[in-house]
Amino acid sequence: MSYLEFNTPPFPTLITEGYAVFEKGTKHFRRVFSVFDLIYVKAGELYLTEDENRFTVTKGQYIILVPGFEHYGHKGSPVKTEYYWFHFLIPTEYDLVDNGLDNWGDIHVVQGDHVNPSLYKLRIPCYGEIEHNHFVENIFDNILGIDHQAPDYRLRQQLHFQEFLLHLQKEACKIPTAAEKVVELTVAYIQNHYKTEVKMDDISRSLHFHPDYITRCMQKITGITPNLYLNKFRMNQAKKLLATTNNKIANISIEVGIEDSTYFSKLFKRLEGMSPIEYRKVINRRQGRE
Repeated sequence: MSYLEFNTPPFPTLITEGYAVFEKGTKHFRRVFSVFDLIYVKAGELYLTEDENRFTVTKGQYIILVPGFEHYGHKGSPVKTEYYWFHFLIPTEYDLVDNGLDNWGDIHVVQGDHVNPSLYKLRIPCYGEIEHNHFVENIFDNILGIDHQAPDYRLRQQLHFQEFLLHLQKEACKIPTAAEKVVELTVAYIQNHYKTEVKMDDISRSLHFHPDYITRCMQKITGITPNLYLNKFRMNQAKKLLATTNNKIANISIEVGIEDSTYFSKLFKRLEGMSPIEYRKVINRRQGRE
């Protein structure tokens, strides 16, 4: 296995991103990129060849395709396949090495002082499986879900992308913390139950942890409370429905677990900066449907 080794800061820079769906039988097209291409499969299977090395990327797995190497799909997907993709560059020198890091502490190579920053070395597998996939998919949804009308949206996306890279390095070092495990379970519970009423007591009983401990873990790992994560996840699901259906706002509100459509609209505007109707109009204009 190859590991992508680079020093940081600065962090790799996210360029563009997206979410794609391959119908059964579709193959990835042939190309050579001048930037890195990270692909994470949410459902299904991708068959990719890079520099004559063949890879099968299945649900929960990812691959980092390296600049200058030709890559293409050598076989059609056997089932409908959904995946996230991210193009990024590394502004410093990088290398492909044969061994990873065994100790999380080894990432810190130079201690900073009052005028010089600390220096870190990351060594990330170019191909692997995500253990905390709910946690990572939430990061990806946050990257894709940021309002593109906001002038700082690329900066905010970059912060999420950096969080993902650090998480990837932690998983490669095999050191998921207890707090990360609690967060993964909490996120999974919310994603499985968001269409119904979700209370902290319900999460607590399911996970067998005190509500305050669950909240502290969520704030430590994700920076937000379970309730805010629930609301943001519901809004992400609502945005998908607003963009892909003509359902009424009241019906979408119920579908994402909020009975009061007035409250839903207020919450949507508070979190997304525009009303659901305005969001649908923006998407329709962007997709040429108006």
